[in-house]
Amino acid sequence: MQKYLFILIVLISSTWSVNGQNEAHYTQFMHNKLVLNPAYAGSKESLTFTALYRNQWSGVEGAPTTYNVNAHSAFFNKKVGAGISIVGDQHGFYKTLNIGLDYSYRMPMANGATLSLGLSGNLEYGKVDFTLIDPFEMDDEDIPMNGDTRLKPNFGVGAYYSHPKYYVGLSAPSVMKSTVYNADPSTNPNFNKMRSYYLMGGFMTRINHAVQFKPAVLMTFNPSAPFELDMNASFLFMDKVWVGASYRLGDSFDAMLQYQFNPQLRAGVAVDLTTSELNNYSPGSFEVMIEYGLSFEGKGLNHLRYF
Repeated sequence: MQKYLFILIVLISSTWSVNGQNEAHYTQFMHNKLVLNPAYAGSKESLTFTALYRNQWSGVEGAPTTYNVNAHSAFFNKKVGAGISIVGDQHGFYKTLNIGLDYSYRMPMANGATLSLGLSGNLEYGKVDFTLIDPFEMDDEDIPMNGDTRLKPNFGVGAYYSHPKYYVGLSAPSVMKSTVYNADPSTNPNFNKMRSYYLMGGFMTRINHAVQFKPAVLMTFNPSAPFELDMNASFLFMDKVWVGASYRLGDSFDAMLQYQFNPQLRAGVAVDLTTSELNNYSPGSFEVMIEYGLSFEGKGLNHLRYF
């Protein structure tokens, strides 16, 4: 019974997963920008693949799990970026799948900077499977036994300004206020009642010949959810080892570790230590991520892309 009570508490209190927004949060957001901002497509100027898995509130049955797979690159003399992103999410008896195509127009600016304007087209699939509740009274008339599925389009917009030493981005990944569940809220959950806006930024500076410092911040604005803030401070040692720590406002302290095997391949993990009342049910969350970059000539990249 406790696990079902927990799921109910999560669905009511977790504004980012039901009432607030359809996009999941990622601790390693600074290395997973395409899912939040279509204007990021092509920013690495090479064919880049990223895969990420997130387990929210580990150890609790029915807690959210999310996977994200994306690929993007620059084309036409690096003036255009294009990509594809697939995001799957499940929490309790709710499942969503978002497939998006991303496009960006990249304009060179002064001092080696680039301004990108992006647009994405998304197809959102949502499913509610009430049979997963497995109630003690199978003939309980208050619990529907038939699932519900929806399929709807959406689109996103964004802007991304990148410089060899810093970046800033503003985006709304889902512009339409209501997505896969937009019927009467008394009978159907609303996965995206109001759109979310993301403001991200970061920079990188060298401390000495062996260490570089890279802080990053992500702010989330949603009219129907509390303001959310993620702050990260990461260090890169010998162009190989990334070590970072983050704080998510009112939610968790996070640790991140990544290893740069070569300029092409990077893998990392992140662990969140919950500071809210949910720590009575779960010690926290974790993520695993892998990124691989490839040039069109089939040759490996010969230098790191930090942003």
